[in-house]
Amino acid sequence: MGGQSVLSSINFDVEKEKIIAVIGPNGAGKTTLMECVAGLQPHGGTIRVNGNLVDAGSRHKHIFYQPDQVLPYPDHGVFSTLKFFQSMLSVKKERLAEIIERLRLENVLSKAARELSRGYQKRLLIAIGLLSANPILLLDEPFEGLDLKQTKEVVSILSDERSKGRTLVLSIHQIADAERIADQFLLLCQGQILGCGTLAHLQERASLQNGSLEEVFISLI
Repeated sequence: MGGQSVLSSINFDVEKEKIIAVIGPNGAGKTTLMECVAGLQPHGGTIRVNGNLVDAGSRHKHIFYQPDQVLPYPDHGVFSTLKFFQSMLSVKKERLAEIIERLRLENVLSKAARELSRGYQKRLLIAIGLLSANPILLLDEPFEGLDLKQTKEVVSILSDERSKGRTLVLSIHQIADAERIADQFLLLCQGQILGCGTLAHLQERASLQNGSLEEVFISLI
């Protein structure tokens, strides 16, 4: 059986200690791209970290990927799940307590993950990603299911991770959310890159000096 190519001619760089937003409509290939980078999907490309080639089997040493809507141990309590990841990732209890507080998970610690609202499930997934110590963090749709206040809180948390030296790759459906947080943008449509870089670079590429990211994206389609 022949396989279907979802992505074509994808080539981009992410600066160290920056946040890049992978933007595109549903079906653009965002999740597939994240899975390829993480080593979970077969692909014909290469991944380099600090200039060094990293094969699929070694990427877990550099990259932590948290997919969207994939709840680990959905029948287990939130706290027991977080304690499991704390132990597995050798995280200090103070760090776990900090993450629980910042993501406002205190009131749902005894609930099973499957019983949580969509917003709390998303915060649980983000918490697991934050527990990892990998220098590169991939989050698939980190703002999906969050209201505006919660989104602003998560933007602040992820920005702090960047300031601590982490590099973040975020797949984002809503352009407004991407503009709030990202240093760079990768515009993806139908499995191909429309443009990649800072907003200023993309404005120049689209010949829209003062255009918004949304206007730039539409212009490049």
